[in-house]
Amino acid sequence: MLNCRFCRGRYLKNMVDLSKGDPGKTLRELFESGVRGILVSGGFTREGRLPIEGYVDYLRDGKRKYGFIYNAHLGLQKNIELLNSLKRLIDVIDFEFTLSNYIIKYIRGLNLSGDSYIETLNKMIEAGLHVVPHIYLWHPGFTIDIFTREIKVIEEYGLREITLLVYIPESRNIALPSTDTLINNLRYARKVFGGKIYLGCMRPHPVKNNLDKVAVEEELVERIANPVHKLISDKSELYDACCSLPEHLLSGFKLELDQRGQSSY
Repeated sequence: MLNCRFCRGRYLKNMVDLSKGDPGKTLRELFESGVRGILVSGGFTREGRLPIEGYVDYLRDGKRKYGFIYNAHLGLQKNIELLNSLKRLIDVIDFEFTLSNYIIKYIRGLNLSGDSYIETLNKMIEAGLHVVPHIYLWHPGFTIDIFTREIKVIEEYGLREITLLVYIPESRNIALPSTDTLINNLRYARKVFGGKIYLGCMRPHPVKNNLDKVAVEEELVERIANPVHKLISDKSELYDACCSLPEHLLSGFKLELDQRGQSSY
């Protein structure tokens, strides 16, 4: 396992592990418990890819039997034959795209460059997958030049959606940016990117109030994952789903009025 600095495997502990027991039985139990959408994620290998190969048949069987909707974090999965096999299986690829050596080498611990991420993005698109790149609105090694290059590459590949993340430092010794910095970066992204922008679920709590407020008031984004509760009104459209899910699949995850009061945003 990669065991990178993002969480050292902490988030994985709360996820259902298909490698333990019978994957088919696990998927059936998830469906019987009311699950309709599944995020297929890590941990990653030491090469930074998701070892999904041994589970494709189980996932396909789950989609056929139960109609599961799948999001996936594939990481640097470049096997074109495998990617081709996922075209009608995975509904959307949430691809962490970065050209920053801080993220690649220090946080991920990979002896690679941004070219590996560009190559992976290219192969995913060649395979006909629906890819929504996730890029960082800020991290400790952030520069506006790299951010601009990331957006430019995404646009050059004809993609019209991005999800923006705010890095959550692994140490309290790393200071968070000011909300003004984040807001200015978001305004810049809105100015230079012509497609849809989603504000992803990776956002430190101390910055969410002001960042989310401005994002909504200035209409800087089309979607927000887990918005602060005070921004939710009767006019809000709420969905219990990943923010990158395609429009035509969202209806199955819409929250009704009585469910909104029970949500934990």
